[in-house]
Amino acid sequence: MKRIMLVAVVLLTSGLLPEWCSSISFAQARTNVLTSMHDPRAEAELTICTQNLANYGAMAAIRERVAGMTEEALNEKEAALVKRFVGAQCDVIAVQELLGKDDLEAGETLRHLALLIRRRTNRLFDVKAGSSVDGNLHTGFLVARDRAEIVNYVSYAKVELPKLTPKEKPRFFSRGPLEIQIDVKPRGESIHKTLSLVVFHFKSRAGAAQDPTGLEWETYRMSEAEALRRIIENRHARSFASSETLLVLLGDRNSNFDTASTKILEGVLSLQSFQDKGPCRLSKRGVPLCQSGIAMPQRLFSVLTLDPQTKQLPGTFDNKGTYSWIDEIAMPQESLRFAESVIDGSGDYESGVIYEPKAASDHAMPYVRLNW
Repeated sequence: MKRIMLVAVVLLTSGLLPEWCSSISFAQARTNVLTSMHDPRAEAELTICTQNLANYGAMAAIRERVAGMTEEALNEKEAALVKRFVGAQCDVIAVQELLGKDDLEAGETLRHLALLIRRRTNRLFDVKAGSSVDGNLHTGFLVARDRAEIVNYVSYAKVELPKLTPKEKPRFFSRGPLEIQIDVKPRGESIHKTLSLVVFHFKSRAGAAQDPTGLEWETYRMSEAEALRRIIENRHARSFASSETLLVLLGDRNSNFDTASTKILEGVLSLQSFQDKGPCRLSKRGVPLCQSGIAMPQRLFSVLTLDPQTKQLPGTFDNKGTYSWIDEIAMPQESLRFAESVIDGSGDYESGVIYEPKAASDHAMPYVRLNW
């Protein structure tokens, strides 16, 4: 096995691997070798990617948010995004920071992006853009027709968030989470499988000086995390009880893996834990400081930060040289085995993070491959 890994390293560093391999983490190259040797399931059924597009839309929409944007820079950005999608062989792409004054305009932008991918691959992608309270930033999906069909969708943009304190004004998701159900087409002797995917984009740190708590809107994200977890636990109870239908949450938390909003989304803590006289409080960085023995059974598990190789990577977002894991792909315990590189229950997931080309976004692109 060490000899096989050495060959992979030599090929990777010498430039003899295909172009797309160079943009994928070595951890993923290693798991591909293991899969081909030991996994009787053969080729993965579905590759799921998540990408914060970093204010992507029509030129007029971009210039309202990004000063000095040029046609040349936009073309470079689009080429870089497509290179990431094609390099990872994405079948489903969940996107955030999709610009549009309404759902229709955001959908048109997604269709344009799908056309750019088609020109490179000859693959057709169906698209769905979500609603947004923000009014300009949307979430959305691109789904390859040769791998899956969108059979249902629902937006949670108008869901009122639970309150941390009784005096808080009513709040909604800053960018509405969007859920789709897809019917995945079988490869060879495989079977049809139904997947539910929910893309989310929690409140950013922008305008942090206006946050009266001084926590860069972490309490806002905590309410969003609580609301989203409640929704999926109620709506997808079957996915938490069996693996008949699979559930994947993915998107941009805008907070690191150890913050309170992350732990609330995972189900380890709840918003109630931080309410008046609750057992938890927040550090200055938004990390939970709790009394012992109050953690609850975890409900959602990251296939990125829990993977032995992927977690060794620096993170998904670089802020002035400091990386953090703010982008996520998470699944219930019952769905996790379909993300494993080898079906042995080891928790070694077929996941990775793509950092290049940098022109695509200030966020890296995480992905996971599912197999059954």
